[in-house]
Amino acid sequence: MNVRLTKDSTGMIPTEEQVLIRDMARTFAMKQIVPFAAEWEDQARFPSDVFKAMGKLGLMGMTVPQEWGGAGLDYVTYAMALEEIAAGDGAVAIVMSGHNSVGCMPILEYGTQTQKERYLRPLAQGEMLSAFALTEAKGGSDAGALTTRSVCDGDGYVINGGKQFITTGKNADLTLVFAVTDPELGSKGISAFVVPTDTPGYDVVRVEKKMGQNASDTAQLAFNDLRVPREALLGEEGQGYRIALSNLEGGRIGIAAQA
Repeated sequence: MNVRLTKDSTGMIPTEEQVLIRDMARTFAMKQIVPFAAEWEDQARFPSDVFKAMGKLGLMGMTVPQEWGGAGLDYVTYAMALEEIAAGDGAVAIVMSGHNSVGCMPILEYGTQTQKERYLRPLAQGEMLSAFALTEAKGGSDAGALTTRSVCDGDGYVINGGKQFITTGKNADLTLVFAVTDPELGSKGISAFVVPTDTPGYDVVRVEKKMGQNASDTAQLAFNDLRVPREALLGEEGQGYRIALSNLEGGRIGIAAQA
């Protein structure tokens, strides 16, 4: 992690670049989020255009290298910007946080060149939105207790099962789906797949009614004979557990920044 802080007699202080980015995010939040946040909340309206605008400002791929369309910034700058977005609306911030951390980063770290070109670049630029489908109704976010299955079939995989409490599960363009490919191997038998949400068999069962943050959808998903090509596999078979846990660590930075 590249922190890039300057130390003087008063302690650790942000760089000039970090202050400029923080102020940019603050101005955007005050002008483009705060005036509309109550309406979005009351109507449970997902503000798609806001995320596209944030993408143009570099807020949707902040730690993604510039070569892949991101801003190429460090996690401290990311946290400072996210704090400002969260001050405008928590629902917008939770989408930004998940998209930056458990959306973009697994593809950056484990994706093939083709997957990065097809998915990471538009994700980092806010042209596509992501979801992270790990949690299940009976297993919570325990990656080692998954029941969703993925079976190799010819030149692809067929996925069956369900996920619960998935942020942006309805409005995402693609979802990272974690499924068991070899049940005899336990946590080492879990794999990850990049699944466009318009794939037949990707079904949104319901959107949860929550006490707040209703401008961010939280969905229950079902996968019914959802077929994906072999190229949808993220990393190697059996790496899903590692992919999930390593990127959840980065996700906690975003959650802390919102708090």
